[in-house]
Amino acid sequence: MIRWLRLIATATVILSMIGLGVLAGLFLVANAGWIAVDIHPWLTGLFGDRPHEVWLPALIAGWLTTAILLAGIVLWSMFYVWRRRQYESLIGRLEKELAKLRNLPFTEPAPLEDLPELPNASAARVMNALDDDGIDLR
Repeated sequence: MIRWLRLIATATVILSMIGLGVLAGLFLVANAGWIAVDIHPWLTGLFGDRPHEVWLPALIAGWLTTAILLAGIVLWSMFYVWRRRQYESLIGRLEKELAKLRNLPFTEPAPLEDLPELPNASAARVMNALDDDGIDLR
């Protein structure tokens, strides 16, 4: 279901971008002139006080590029946050599993039937000899 929704969303975005491009192209063909752009008073020191002639298709292309870049940044940040939450959730689950495995001898000790009925005398002698020699097995 999620894959189907993602496919539909991707197709919708692609078709809307194609449609927007066609509309913008037709608009630019019909209005391929130069327009006068007044400079805001705050920017007169940088650009001067006189109006500047700007080619309308370039102006609209700049607006569209800015809008598309901003939408791309927003979508990328949403995807980044979503993937980050998935990674953090996975790390949390793995840490819980690791804590459970570390505490396994305390929560589920070995059953007594795994231990020998009688102690092994020869193994006790070997261990005693190792202790007398000062050999540390740790």
